[in-house]
Amino acid sequence: MIRDATAAPAALSRPGLAGPEKAQAMDQAQFRAFYQNTAPSLRAYICRGCGSVDLAEDILQDAFLRFLRVAPPAMDEPQMRSYLYRTAESLIADHWRRWKREQRWDVESLFQKEAPPDRDMGDDMTRAFRQLKPEHRSLLWSAYVEGFDHREIAAARGVNEKSVRVLLFRARKALAAILERAGLGPEAV
Repeated sequence: MIRDATAAPAALSRPGLAGPEKAQAMDQAQFRAFYQNTAPSLRAYICRGCGSVDLAEDILQDAFLRFLRVAPPAMDEPQMRSYLYRTAESLIADHWRRWKREQRWDVESLFQKEAPPDRDMGDDMTRAFRQLKPEHRSLLWSAYVEGFDHREIAAARGVNEKSVRVLLFRARKALAAILERAGLGPEAV
């Protein structure tokens, strides 16, 4: 279900804040501009993490809805982007946990000998990327497709900036192992 997220509430502010505690509110025009700048890359990130365009659209809208409900209004644009990516990451993880739980109880999957082919996987790299854990997939996507630096990734994931190096190393190593098993490693050249 596609919804128009640019039709946001007139102001982004926390309920119950008044007087000097109330931070600068985001009006509808500012939100629309922020949404138009952020949504395409966030949608691509989510789509890569969940593997479905329709599900990515739902998660995108849910992430923006949560942002409008609870994000502190005193954030600058990089902090708002980090908040959205962190929220999307949580929603993707929730989706996969729910999917695994459903698959465990799906009687048909117990007797299914071969999984149906995934029509979205067109090439070897996509197939290899899909075999990664969602955490590794999202890290590699953030760093090498979105071009986020370690500081931005650390803020989005809620980890120390130095930890990002280690996490990216592990993600690259996992991808390299998958590519080697598929015969796409350096010795295959």
